[in-house]
Amino acid sequence: MTDQAVTTGQPAIDHDELSEVVARLRDPRCPATGTLTFGGFTIEYVSPQACASTIELLFDQRIYDVGPLRGPERIIDGGGWIGLSTLRFRSLYPDAHITVFEPDPELFAILCRNIERNGLTNVQPVQAALAGRAEQRAFMASGSDNGSLVAAPWSSTSIQVPTIPVSGYVDPSVSLLKLNIEGAEADVIAELGSRLASVDQVLIEYHGFAELPQSLHEILARLDQNGHTYIVSHFNATNRSCVPPLRLDRNYRYFLLIYSRRLSD
Repeated sequence: MTDQAVTTGQPAIDHDELSEVVARLRDPRCPATGTLTFGGFTIEYVSPQACASTIELLFDQRIYDVGPLRGPERIIDGGGWIGLSTLRFRSLYPDAHITVFEPDPELFAILCRNIERNGLTNVQPVQAALAGRAEQRAFMASGSDNGSLVAAPWSSTSIQVPTIPVSGYVDPSVSLLKLNIEGAEADVIAELGSRLASVDQVLIEYHGFAELPQSLHEILARLDQNGHTYIVSHFNATNRSCVPPLRLDRNYRYFLLIYSRRLSD
């Protein structure tokens, strides 16, 4: 069954194909690494379970599908992992220039191969983590989609990676800034400062982890101060900490999706 997406202008999604790919990745017999074809793309993958979840979020639930981009179309994709978000952005916005950041060297190599094997042009991959300043920092590499500068995944190895402030890439303006950077989002938004006013649309995956300071209020305040109107979503019912009945304990862990836009422009 293909979703024609006539009224939205979104590219059609074959839900039968999506279901087959997700089932294959979630099969206990699925190899830990390999390639798959989906939506006209050939994708090299790692961490099959994480890959399945990400495909569902991006191509079925469409959590990164936003409105038309303000020209000139420029997207910053912070936290590119193996390139699934970049592939989704390319299918949505075929003419946009995309700059994608991924600090893990092994995952960055896969990201680059996925860009190349799918013939993506006008995409600039950058091997670095987005952070508040340029330096070398410890990065907890998990080999999956949850490597982090600030929070240690359950199974991870510390490596040194370069960090880059995103403000240098907001010149003169950015159509869409997407951040999925495992807890470093508040530092990146703070570093942007008043340049947030030069970003038309923002997508942030907020990581509410007990081991990190609460920063949701800081992010929302900075968006508001720079003319953004925002929405906060809890993704879906699988994000159990955000679905009634609501509970908090000392080991809380939840995720939120923040979307904002400068409606006044």
